[in-house]
Amino acid sequence: MEFNFMELLVSFAGGIFGAAIGALPVWILCGLAVLIGAAVNAATGDAWFTGAVAWGFFIGPHTAFAGGAAAAAYAAKQKELSSGRDILTPLIGLNNPIVLLVGGIFGAIGYILFWLIRQVPDYNDIPWTNAIALAVILNMFIARLILGKTGLFGKNAKGTNRWIASESACWLPYQSKPMQVLLVGIAVSIPSAYLADLMPGSVGITFGFVAFLLIFMQFGFKVPVTHHIALASSVLTVATGNPAWGVAFGIFSAYVGEISAGAFLCHGDTHIDPPTMALTICFTLHPLLAQLNIFDLQGNLVWGVTAAIALSGYFLLTILKKEKTKGSMVESWVG
Repeated sequence: MEFNFMELLVSFAGGIFGAAIGALPVWILCGLAVLIGAAVNAATGDAWFTGAVAWGFFIGPHTAFAGGAAAAAYAAKQKELSSGRDILTPLIGLNNPIVLLVGGIFGAIGYILFWLIRQVPDYNDIPWTNAIALAVILNMFIARLILGKTGLFGKNAKGTNRWIASESACWLPYQSKPMQVLLVGIAVSIPSAYLADLMPGSVGITFGFVAFLLIFMQFGFKVPVTHHIALASSVLTVATGNPAWGVAFGIFSAYVGEISAGAFLCHGDTHIDPPTMALTICFTLHPLLAQLNIFDLQGNLVWGVTAAIALSGYFLLTILKKEKTKGSMVESWVG
């Protein structure tokens, strides 16, 4: 990928746009664009719309979503927004051009990060990570370190368990119980894998559905956040040719998203996106496992692996969310 000055300018504009309408609204637009792109691809066999629009530099997550989140962090730092984690509020309403400019700057940073990540060659024809997801996470890390005060892992109140959601420290409290996470993971990963196996050219269709579903969250309704589950499940199904691997990665992504929330988001003062963290980890694991020939496993063995992931993740979350975890290795690791 060559550095393109026009793409940098579009990314700057995308960051401004993301800040103006809010990080979550621009993410919902991205989900709608992915859904449209999947339909176009299914009808024509051409994925140009998905690549140029949905994952492009104007409404792509690495520019618009990350820019909007960084702008919210800046607005909170200037005491113009109640929380730097507020990704719902359209910041154009603050009537402060500097807030929008910050969004634009971080949109441009998103492009630069994406370009740098893409300079790392593929590994045996498999991308070494998801460049967009990793660019979003690195962008949000930079925003936290520059605009926040809590450090990357945040600061949970003394004597509290960082993995248990509270009113002030939470991501999705209604989606945080271990059984709730598992059931949501199953509910989205299975149809995502099935449809990806049935229509490999429309891998983003379930992702688009569940990402666009977040429009109801914008209006105050409690809806599940599952786009990381859908995308991991769909992509790994196509990559391995086996929907069982897709389900395994979808459920794994559900758990990683919940753990990432406790590690980075809930106790911080800016937004570090748990679903994007989960996707970054999943898509970085993919080439490593492929090199170890793990995906050569077939049949009931893969479903056994899927069941093991489901059960081990459930028990890990159950242990983490017990009231007394102070002093545990994981707790000490994140501070």
